[in-house]
Amino acid sequence: MNANDQSHAMKKLLLLILFVPFIGFSQGKLSGAKENLSSSSSSSSSSSSSSSSTSDDDDDFVGGLFAEIFIELFLFVGYEGLFGSLETRHFSPYPYYYDNVNGEYDFGAIEGDKRSLLKANANYFTANSIQGFETKINYRFIPVLGAELLHTSLFESNISGTTDHFNMTSLMLNYYRIRERSVTGYWGVGATYVGDDVDTAGFSYQVGLDVYAFRPISLHSSYKQSFINDSSIDQLQLQLKYHRKKVGYFAGYNNYSLGGISVDGFVLGAEVRF
Repeated sequence: MNANDQSHAMKKLLLLILFVPFIGFSQGKLSGAKENLSSSSSSSSSSSSSSSSTSDDDDDFVGGLFAEIFIELFLFVGYEGLFGSLETRHFSPYPYYYDNVNGEYDFGAIEGDKRSLLKANANYFTANSIQGFETKINYRFIPVLGAELLHTSLFESNISGTTDHFNMTSLMLNYYRIRERSVTGYWGVGATYVGDDVDTAGFSYQVGLDVYAFRPISLHSSYKQSFINDSSIDQLQLQLKYHRKKVGYFAGYNNYSLGGISVDGFVLGAEVRF
């Protein structure tokens, strides 16, 4: 083999070494997440004759598991820990409206206080090759109870030039266990639907805490888990919020675990109260 042939062979080897990693990682995170989340539904379709008999067993197992979890949680925390007392509360017009009320709740009915609260927010999420948007509407029809509708849309640009999409929508019923002048704490249950080839809904629960530390700043933290097929979606949020009357601006950190695949990044958003 002459020098030219050796040089040509080395170039081919170098190109192969550089190209192999791109082949291995051509599948993006969102594509892998959808594959993991839809694994049980795709495997069950391969044997339709046995799926109907095992489905009932699976449903019984899952239902029994959730019942056991809630019974143990109730026994451990107790009624008082989960629900507390139903003392009368009202909503202040907005955080830091009064000198002695930093947060959302006021103890007495003062002129300007409300019996219900409607909030809407939207944020932009970025994590390297993955970006997304999240919109949320929170309506508390009474001070202790509220409904929350959340839609998350993520997209990822792949090396191949294609774009993967991941969309999920949650509907939650929240119970506001902590309703103090500087702290709001809640837990909720509901359901999450995942589209884009997963096309499955599952049970969800969440917990959250808002601390109105000092004017005009508050701190938000929340965790939500949704059970989709044989996997789950976990979301952790940490936010720092700046309040200006009925509008809030926030920045923070989001961590998603989508079927075991971690996606974490930063968020910027705004919130308005009605």
